[in-house]
Amino acid sequence: MALVVLWGCSPVPVKTERNQRNPQPAQAGGAPIAAMGSDNPGINLRCAANRIRNPIEPFHWSFRKTVSPFVNANWEASITPDSIVGTVIDGSGTHAIHAVRSDRTSWNTAVSLLAGPLPASAFALVSNSSAMVRAGRENINGEPAIKYAIDTARAAPGEAALIKNVLGANGFIKGAAWVNSRGCPVKFVLNIEQHNGDGAVEREHDEENITPP
Repeated sequence: MALVVLWGCSPVPVKTERNQRNPQPAQAGGAPIAAMGSDNPGINLRCAANRIRNPIEPFHWSFRKTVSPFVNANWEASITPDSIVGTVIDGSGTHAIHAVRSDRTSWNTAVSLLAGPLPASAFALVSNSSAMVRAGRENINGEPAIKYAIDTARAAPGEAALIKNVLGANGFIKGAAWVNSRGCPVKFVLNIEQHNGDGAVEREHDEENITPP
């Protein structure tokens, strides 16, 4: 895919560089999104990585990524302020993840394994645009959450041009994210389709869940 991870670990190779966007988050129609901690915080995917790196309470992390025809992988981990224990299951088999906070090397490695595959650039491409619309509140995975519906088909013309430049004329991003009041995802489901210049079509599905231990 053309999308790359912000944390620099295990990214999908970048084929097209994305221009810097306006750092001021916006709702559909260009209205500014309210400040963090408000009723409309936007989606802060970096917060998901920080929640793994600096957990203040135990939780279970689950993430699945498929990139046709290259990747089919699952990450599962039980995370506490003192330990990370889990697995990565991919085409090469099952691989253990084990880290303790007192061992910086093992901790950083575990954080990279879990946070690295997140689709940071996909969210960066849509989260400041009219492709993202606040869609009410729901209780998800035991947490009250704000829902954002994502669909690049409704992007404004200028934003749509950028999306097509990255994903191809018929490419798209579609899905939903449920976040807490700080914008940290409790759950997201994202489908990405990229149409390459050689005619190849790559499809990616990403799904994250944070649940009680």
